[in-house]
Amino acid sequence: MKKQIEIMIVFCIFLMLIPCLSFINKTNKSTAVSSSGTVKILLRKENKVIKMSMEDYLVGAVLSQMPADFEPQALKAQAVLAHTYIISRQQAEKSGKTENLKGADLSDDTSLYQSYFTKEQAEKFYGDDYSTALNKVSKAVKSVKNKIVTYENEPIIVAFHAVSCGVTESAKDMWDVDVPYLISVGSQWDKKNSGFEKTTKFTETELSKLLSKHFKSIDTKLKKGSIKVNKLTDNGSVISVKINGTNVSGMEFSTALSLPSPCFSIALKNGSYVIKTKGCGHLVGMSQYGANAMAKDKKTYADILSHYFPNTKLKDL
Repeated sequence: MKKQIEIMIVFCIFLMLIPCLSFINKTNKSTAVSSSGTVKILLRKENKVIKMSMEDYLVGAVLSQMPADFEPQALKAQAVLAHTYIISRQQAEKSGKTENLKGADLSDDTSLYQSYFTKEQAEKFYGDDYSTALNKVSKAVKSVKNKIVTYENEPIIVAFHAVSCGVTESAKDMWDVDVPYLISVGSQWDKKNSGFEKTTKFTETELSKLLSKHFKSIDTKLKKGSIKVNKLTDNGSVISVKINGTNVSGMEFSTALSLPSPCFSIALKNGSYVIKTKGCGHLVGMSQYGANAMAKDKKTYADILSHYFPNTKLKDL
């Protein structure tokens, strides 16, 4: 299962960024939060919409989003977030149908929507450990399946990542949108993660090639001083970088180079660009590793969620 944790951390790096942002500027609010008790997912390859119970959806979502050998309370926190997310999606579809979803609540396009495993996908991913993983996650889901996280009686914008840089980042700093509960909080446990820090080296040719592929309209011919970190958060994450005088976001830069997170430093040493990163993911919202560490310290899922999403409340549907 340790290998699976490593795989899942890589899988989660940037997966949650677009689904989070898709709700930030949403202004339509429902008068009441409710659930139909079912979820519809468009499978793009098969070009069909499948329907399942809310509980089955939550199990598949948690199996795809958090290592199943994490602590039960951490799995419960993830299940509550998965429930909160799908309720938000269903509210969004009630406000205005997304034509290419063909009546579904979301699709299996993880560049647009948060991830979900079908039974077959979960079996393939977990292999011999599938039954154990399924039983553990199912038990966690059952115990919290009616819970969601709300702010001012509305489902929150669900944001999570694998490992923080020792503290989480705010939506204001990373996405330039002020969300009262997506603020920076301590997550000191993450510093103990074996993958907390990573050093990556690029030759000038390698770096220029990667940047030119991602930033097609920018001059990416590199020389000394071509790349400068322009703006940092108080926690050291990169907000913007200048490439030959052109500003790009730290998130775009880290994505272009497949860096673990936007918390990085860059230096030119002996002809190579040395980039040191901390954390894994976009760094906003709940740190999954931090959640697991809190669970090991006997904190409940409610403690975890209130820590990473301050001023929010749990609500029963």
